[in-house]
Amino acid sequence: MVLKESFSKIEWGLAGLVLTSPLALRFAQYLEHQPTLCPLQRFAGVPCPSCGGTRAAFYLWGADPIQALKSNAGVTLLIVTLAGLFAAGKLNVFAESNAHFSDTHLASRRVAR
Repeated sequence: MVLKESFSKIEWGLAGLVLTSPLALRFAQYLEHQPTLCPLQRFAGVPCPSCGGTRAAFYLWGADPIQALKSNAGVTLLIVTLAGLFAAGKLNVFAESNAHFSDTHLASRRVAR
C-alpha cells in the first residue's frame, strides 16, 4: 500500500472528526448532568426550541444519532440536512466568503500603495 504524500483539507477534516468523536460523546454525556443555561427554561420552566441543541450536535459528532434525536430532533435534522447538502455540493459556504475576502484584501492593498 502506498501512502499519499499530502492529504486534502477534507481528508484532514474527516480524520479530525473521527479522532475527536469519543471526546465529543463524553462531553455530551457530561452536559446531560449540568444545569441548563437557557433563560426561558430557567425563568418560565418551558424549554425553547433550541434547548438540547448543543447536546444533539455533540451526540451527532460522537456518532450517537439516537441520543441526538432524543436531545433535540429539530436541531439534529437541521444538522443532518445541512451536512447532506454540503456533501452533495449543493451548499458551498466557503466559496463566497473567500471570494469576498480576497476581493476586499486585494482592493485594500491597491489603495495602500
